[in-house]
Amino acid sequence: MTARSTTLQEEIVVGRRTLRSVRDVLPLAMAVACVFAVAAWFLSDGSTSFESTGAVELTDKTASGIAVRSTRGDALLEIEAQLLRIRSEDFRATVDSDLGASAGQLLGLSAENTEDTPVIMIDASATSGATAELAVDVAIAAFSTARQADFATALSSEIDSLTQQRAEQIASIDRLAAELAEGRGTLAQDQISILESRTASALDRLADYDVAIQERQFLANTASGQLSVISGSATAREVRSSPLPSAVQGAAVGFLITLVSAIALGRFRGRLLLLDEVRSVAGPDVPILATVPKFRPRHSKGSEALVVGRRNTRREAEAFRYLRTAVEVATDARLPLSIAFISANPNEGKTVTAANFSLAVARAERSVALLDGDLLNPSAGRIFGADGVNAFSALLGGEIDPTSHSWYRVPTSGAPLDVLVSSNASVGDTRHELPTPAVEAMLGKLSQNWDVVVVDCPPVLAVSDAMVLARSADIAVLMVRLGKTTKSQLDKAITQLEQNQVNVAGIVVTHSADKNESYYGYGYGYGADVG
Repeated sequence: MTARSTTLQEEIVVGRRTLRSVRDVLPLAMAVACVFAVAAWFLSDGSTSFESTGAVELTDKTASGIAVRSTRGDALLEIEAQLLRIRSEDFRATVDSDLGASAGQLLGLSAENTEDTPVIMIDASATSGATAELAVDVAIAAFSTARQADFATALSSEIDSLTQQRAEQIASIDRLAAELAEGRGTLAQDQISILESRTASALDRLADYDVAIQERQFLANTASGQLSVISGSATAREVRSSPLPSAVQGAAVGFLITLVSAIALGRFRGRLLLLDEVRSVAGPDVPILATVPKFRPRHSKGSEALVVGRRNTRREAEAFRYLRTAVEVATDARLPLSIAFISANPNEGKTVTAANFSLAVARAERSVALLDGDLLNPSAGRIFGADGVNAFSALLGGEIDPTSHSWYRVPTSGAPLDVLVSSNASVGDTRHELPTPAVEAMLGKLSQNWDVVVVDCPPVLAVSDAMVLARSADIAVLMVRLGKTTKSQLDKAITQLEQNQVNVAGIVVTHSADKNESYYGYGYGYGADVG
């Protein structure tokens, strides 16, 4: 596989994992969204505000050119610049300063342009009608003052430039007058006429400068910033806000926070959510034998979890029958056979799988014994409601002869299933380390009496007994629970099993929620040859 295809495959897995996370957390996200929406609804006071509007018109040549096609672009730029000025924080600060004590009642200040005209509408929103009206008038006055200052600055700049040019013109006239006075006795008449003509033209230009300067000085003293006030503040109108937008925003925020948090938390914890993730961690040498669908809540505990023989038409029961077939293929139908069901952690479906697998094998006319190897927390007998205590310690110590003892027998449509619990057995010491030779001898003796011996082992990463039992059995089947087992835990469990030379036939994935990731297509042709 090329690097490109590998990267593409990883991207697909990441995408599917994200979709799975979103789907799993969707009910919670909807609930959180509802809580946020309700909270936002009640926190939103649905308060009443007041709005007022005023209008001004830009009367300068540039803005007035909006009606002319050739100058429309410049006019729009000028109008937009003035809109940005009114919407700016600096302008709002000026208005707040002019409002004084009433500034705290001002909720908002905005400006809009009427299309195809240089008219600007100034809107103010406040908690009182008087403040809204006052804010509009103050904003118009501040805008007019700002425009006046801009216009005055521009005129001052022009006056300074014209004054400088006038001074240069006066100097030029003085030079011409000197040349003319000096040349009257020495120059020809035509040359004198030229100097007189140039002097007259210079005087005319000087007069033009004087007129231009006077006009701009007059404008600076009388102009209103090329702004016309069309209307001052209109009577404020009452506006009652609705809590609905706040509720919608709250719901959206709650929904997104939940989704993002769930996806981030899932990646941080590294929990396995997809079969492809399990395959990538386990590698090609440890196949997936079967997947067990997630049980309905009412079937997930106690004897209700024994679906084989009770709900044979359901996918849960078919998964265990498929596992039976996958194990037969992996072991070439070897009999007798001892199988250790192991998991990295507690509560990964090990006992339920071992019990249902035992029932499936018994229904196929194979004699089966189910032995609980978890000395600290035995549960195989409880799931069947069997009377008595776990006989593991008694069998290990030779206190009970498995051939003559009467076990708790579960009838099936095929051979019976014997659950190895006894009312005569002692509990024994549950804290000592299991001796490997004694365990191997015990499993060998059990295999002489039953075709298949199923051992429900403790978690591999929690108790050392699991490694002894798994190594002593003919094969081991490793349980992985989607949504609980992490990548590091699975990797560590497989590493420990390999180091202890445990013959792992494959993996059973429990709590699968995807119908397309069912028990079909994973066992045949993938099992390890156990010889």
